[in-house]
Amino acid sequence: MKRRVTEVEIEQVVVLRIPAGARCVWCPECVAQVAVVTPEEAARIAGVTTRAIYRQIEARALHFTEMPGGALLICLNSVVG
Repeated sequence: MKRRVTEVEIEQVVVLRIPAGARCVWCPECVAQVAVVTPEEAARIAGVTTRAIYRQIEARALHFTEMPGGALLICLNSVVG
């Protein structure tokens, strides 16, 4: 009996353009200044629902910061990394 094995290698490149006025904050997880996005922007970038982003935040799978006034901002590195 002959077996046939096929291997497929896939490479994906993601290019993000950060707007000139984008907000950058210190991310203690990345130990660096990083661009941050809203949960809605993170969902669009990741191709998932906003609820999925909130689940990842609750699971501590995404780096985030809460700004004074309650705005939630997500580290872009953790979204695409």
